[in-house]
Amino acid sequence: MAAEANATAGVAGDLPRRSHVGTASLVVAVIGAVVSRAALHVGPLAGSPWLHVLAAGFEAAVVGGLADWFAVTALFRHPLGLPFPHTAIIPTRRARLIQGIVSTVENQWLAPPVIAKRLERVAPSTWLVEWLSDPEHVARIGDPLRDLIRGGARVLTESEIAEFVERGIVRQLREVPLDRTAGRWLERAAGSPSAGEALRSIAMSLQNLAERPRTAQELHWWLMRSARALQDSGQRLIPFLLRRRLVQRTIVEAALCYASAELRGAIDDPEHPLRRFATDGIRRFAARLSAGDREAIARVERLRDAIVESLETGPLVREALARIRRQLEDELDDRESRLSRLIDEKLRAAIVSYFEDPAHRMSFDKWVRETAVDLVRRHHHQIGVTIRENLESLTDDQLVEQIESRVGADLQFIRLNGAVVGGLIGVLIALGHWLIS
Repeated sequence: MAAEANATAGVAGDLPRRSHVGTASLVVAVIGAVVSRAALHVGPLAGSPWLHVLAAGFEAAVVGGLADWFAVTALFRHPLGLPFPHTAIIPTRRARLIQGIVSTVENQWLAPPVIAKRLERVAPSTWLVEWLSDPEHVARIGDPLRDLIRGGARVLTESEIAEFVERGIVRQLREVPLDRTAGRWLERAAGSPSAGEALRSIAMSLQNLAERPRTAQELHWWLMRSARALQDSGQRLIPFLLRRRLVQRTIVEAALCYASAELRGAIDDPEHPLRRFATDGIRRFAARLSAGDREAIARVERLRDAIVESLETGPLVREALARIRRQLEDELDDRESRLSRLIDEKLRAAIVSYFEDPAHRMSFDKWVRETAVDLVRRHHHQIGVTIRENLESLTDDQLVEQIESRVGADLQFIRLNGAVVGGLIGVLIALGHWLIS
């Protein structure tokens, strides 16, 4: 039942209006025949010659109307429900009818040469550019590209990719040139405004470190450790003093207060001695590198090797790649995100730009036509298969209903014409008899 409902759903919305003009013409003819025959025998016009002609015309119209009603009805069903021979033609001969429709559409109306000739008169590239003027259409063709990028993003969290990125970072760090060029770069960096901001940030971080309670605890621990080391070396007075809590508290508070005050001054004062000392130290070291000082270069290389050896890039790389994957997936899942809009804009711009060249348009149109014609020739039988499957899925009543709904109105006028022509012929015959007699 679902298949039958689907088969008729497509035509339910555009059915022509029913017409009853044939039935009305037959009713008029019957009424006219009865009235005219009655008037011949009763009333002031009884026996009038022209009334004989009129009655004959109405009677002939009844015969013509009945004959055409029978013929039209016989196409779709048995008239009066009686199984007259050669009636209900469509239901009883549906196999031959379906075959005729399939053969006509497949081999004549939609034959490959007909389709190819039609395709020669169209420009698919123009259709495509017009279609892309709707952002919704652009998003639809951008969806497969987003799916492709989303699939590629999943690879980012594979262990092989993380290891590859980690190896690349380590290799790049090892291959950083530490020579005169690095020295000149360091000199320029030390003199730039960003160096002052970097030193200010460092001073602020150190100040926060000095004011942290844990720093005081660590200094107390360091003083106790130093006292034990001095005692083990044979000293007595200094370890004794360092073990006293008052002495420890005094030293720690004085050291941290002094450090915090100096660092606070270094934060606000670009000419603070600490900042000048750091800047001058960096410049002196950069000058040594620029001059090719082997000791300075060796020191930097040892520092770099120590950083590379102790650097645990694996977790950082995996976490960064995971964040990139999540961000990509979130952006690609939302058609209104900046990344999705960028993909759609670039895709449409690339297609439109490609078709601005007439040669590209001709090449694309030719490819579409040749491909379409080739597919039609390879699978042309599918047209007939589709028509046959749809028609065979209909019941007899549904098939009759669809055909009758399309041509029923015209067939009603055939019945009208039958009644009119029959009536005129009846009138002519009656006039002939009257003239002869």
